[in-house]
Amino acid sequence: MDNASVPLYQRMMMQIVHDIEAGTLKENDKLPSEQELGKIFNISRITVRKALEELQVRHFIYKKRGQGSFILSRKQRNKFYYYLDIKEKIEEMDLLPQSEINEFNIVADKKYAEIKYAMNLSSTDYIYEIEKTYFGDKERIMFSHCFIAYERFPEIKIDELENEDILPILYGKYDLVPDSIETNSTAAIVKKDDQKHLDANVGDPMVIRKVEVIENKRIVLSEVSEVVGFLPMYL
Repeated sequence: MDNASVPLYQRMMMQIVHDIEAGTLKENDKLPSEQELGKIFNISRITVRKALEELQVRHFIYKKRGQGSFILSRKQRNKFYYYLDIKEKIEEMDLLPQSEINEFNIVADKKYAEIKYAMNLSSTDYIYEIEKTYFGDKERIMFSHCFIAYERFPEIKIDELENEDILPILYGKYDLVPDSIETNSTAAIVKKDDQKHLDANVGDPMVIRKVEVIENKRIVLSEVSEVVGFLPMYL
């Protein structure tokens, strides 16, 4: 994305959103004053107010009269978004949830041409490729392979993904308004290759979960996940 083409208020907003998603700004942290933000981002006070208003609309901050703007908790923010919170489901199993980004690539060549075609992209358009593992009590119980249209969601950062699922980022940072979110689950069994990224035995039951996010009549996110153990019962 060419920063020169991005409105000034959006530059400030995107930086603050990044700092929130990356964990630099934490729940209930107070933002600098409007005057200080103007100096930090070299923008007018009117532009600062516009950015803060947008951040509040997107549920990243809340305001206290006479005190300023503060960071809204992730849990409160995500209540406004329609998505499946995997870590919350793992907690419901009385397991300790963790996650890890295994791969984060921007694919610019003709690799994954079929996926790009399904997303109404040319074979040389950019897409993100993200692989993520979810753990329950340190056991690998879900592996996700996700593709996202780069043009619609430019400048996703890996440090944002380490602390948050992808859909809340797309909702909050990029104002995603999906036409629909299509999901499909299929029963399968664990094969030897699956053991590279799941803690399960060959022949164990597994669920293949496919998700497609459709916006403006085209797929903007396509994800396939392999899920084992008792987690499929909670999804």
